[in-house]
Amino acid sequence: MYLLILFSIILGNLLSGVSSQVFIKDIYAHQLFNSSGEKIGKYYVQVATDPEIPTTGQHTTIMMRISSTDGTELSDVPISIEITRNGEEVDKIPQIIVTNGHHELDYKFLEPGNYVFYIYVQDLYFTGDTIKFTFNISTLNPFGYIFYSLISFAVVTPIVVIAIIFFTNRRRNKKIQENKSVEK
Repeated sequence: MYLLILFSIILGNLLSGVSSQVFIKDIYAHQLFNSSGEKIGKYYVQVATDPEIPTTGQHTTIMMRISSTDGTELSDVPISIEITRNGEEVDKIPQIIVTNGHHELDYKFLEPGNYVFYIYVQDLYFTGDTIKFTFNISTLNPFGYIFYSLISFAVVTPIVVIAIIFFTNRRRNKKIQENKSVEK
């Protein structure tokens, strides 16, 4: 009996190991987190970034998900991407094919600001037209206003506290000397 249980466990582990290595390729269990989505026609496109708020000068992964409005992920969809900042074209990514409904793009933002990503989806499934999706992605300077504010606060606060203590002690000493001179 124990030998039969041991044999079934070993055989089950072998088969599950083989099946996961042979049959499973790419799995996307859920929609993108922290994403922005837009529906046009029968398409739903989502865009998310990692990190959530991109920093200038560092690589950012831009994750895209293309599906139909009923949630079915579409495969082999040709897209092209145009990236603008302040209305000026910054970058243009030629046509790529999105497989399994997901695509990841590594991108490096060079300057802080608001970037607009125009994703042009070639509608092979429904109308044959090109559909334009628009997504805003804001970036931060790694030494942004919060950092400078914290440094300023850290420098100014001790100076103000020391000045208050100094002038309070000086005033107190003056009053003590005035009282001593009145008593004499």
